[in-house]
Amino acid sequence: MDSIPLEAVYQNMYSEYPELLEVKDLCKLLGYEKKKVYQLIKDGQLKKIPCGRKIKVAKATVIDFVLQGAQK
Repeated sequence: MDSIPLEAVYQNMYSEYPELLEVKDLCKLLGYEKKKVYQLIKDGQLKKIPCGRKIKVAKATVIDFVLQGAQK
């Protein structure tokens, strides 16, 4: 089976979401509660981008996180 080019994965995975995700988006996308998402950010598993009072995470960071989990 041929592997999908990584570039295509980043272009197509979660394409319906914006490039910067808020915590509520992460909860919906990952299927986690807010507490779990904040813990992942605190532990450094999801790198945050401070944006005023809001915390945002780049969609590419989330894709990396999901792909790493899939490899385990």
